[in-house]
Amino acid sequence: MNKLCFLLFAFIATGCSSEKKSESSVANAFDFSYTIDTVMIDADDEFLFLNMELYFSDYSAKEGLLYNLNPQSGRVEVIDLDNRKLAKLVQYELEGPNGILEMALVGIKKASSGDSFFMNYYSINHLDSSDSKIASYRLTNDFLNGEKLAENEEIDGMGQIDSRGEYFSSFYGNYQEKGGIRGVAQIHLADSSLSLIPLEFWGDLDKYEVNMDQGGGRAISAPEAKFLVANGEGFIVSTTAINELWQYSKELDSVIHRQYSSQFTENIKPGKFPQTANNQEEFDQLIQQKVDEVVFGPLVKDESSGRFYRYSREWDKSDNKYTYVLTIFDENLDQLHEEKMREEVSIPGKYMPGSKTFVHEGILYSFLNIEDEMAFVRLKPTFD
Repeated sequence: MNKLCFLLFAFIATGCSSEKKSESSVANAFDFSYTIDTVMIDADDEFLFLNMELYFSDYSAKEGLLYNLNPQSGRVEVIDLDNRKLAKLVQYELEGPNGILEMALVGIKKASSGDSFFMNYYSINHLDSSDSKIASYRLTNDFLNGEKLAENEEIDGMGQIDSRGEYFSSFYGNYQEKGGIRGVAQIHLADSSLSLIPLEFWGDLDKYEVNMDQGGGRAISAPEAKFLVANGEGFIVSTTAINELWQYSKELDSVIHRQYSSQFTENIKPGKFPQTANNQEEFDQLIQQKVDEVVFGPLVKDESSGRFYRYSREWDKSDNKYTYVLTIFDENLDQLHEEKMREEVSIPGKYMPGSKTFVHEGILYSFLNIEDEMAFVRLKPTFD
């Protein structure tokens, strides 16, 4: 269960065969504007699962629906975003011939084919559109074909499946050692073939980790977060600390390391905070100092336009508030535009802005918990 604890402070990242560097400048080829509002979801007297801030959910661009998984019960809440209401509840079997549970559920993917994938720590269960199980995949050497994991290496079950349901990508490495992530494992689900893409993306980011010894051989830590976005047959990796992306192309079997420059925030977290706390209060204070420095949120893809969006933020001491920035990239990850949000705009997220964000019909939806009710801050961009 160590990886689930790690989830409280971190998310995902990636690796590759050969690496190229690319620096991107902003191409302001259009006028950009936006509107912001907040909408509530009518839950029809149901108590929706909001404990993990929708981390175990998946947005289907084809259907325009959000599928929110309760990993404890196997219930999925289907949210109709157009009508802003709970459309239906689907109770999946945890055990039995169509069971979705192996060890612990960590995610759901609704593919464009109508099939559903349920991720567990060390396996994936594949159900067809009638909710009958048609395949199971184990993330181990004895099941997978192709490349092999080294001794003590394992694949993180909290990975990503592309929209067509063809590839599963996730971090792999030796999770028993500090800094043991080796790169990204990619599984072609049709033939269970494994490809291992080594990636040097972490660098010296351990210097941002806050630690506390709890005594009795127990310790807790808050590292930087890392993200992995499935992108067709490839994937994209980023972290909260650096204004950079790592883009893997399966066709070229290579990684392009992309570096960007912001007009409004630092491009790398300064790290001007102590790394060691002596008690819980101090630990919480150091985490707050850490997240008040620049934080780059997860990359979000608009499946319709091919554009990517990313929120970032940084504490402005002169105004005593966060500065929020929206960065827009084209389908090739060239930076198109950077927008400093108006002063009254606040993007949800305690540790990072827009931690659960997706694009529905061209509008960015960021989850917001309002008194245990599901809501979204929506940003509607306009390109002229």
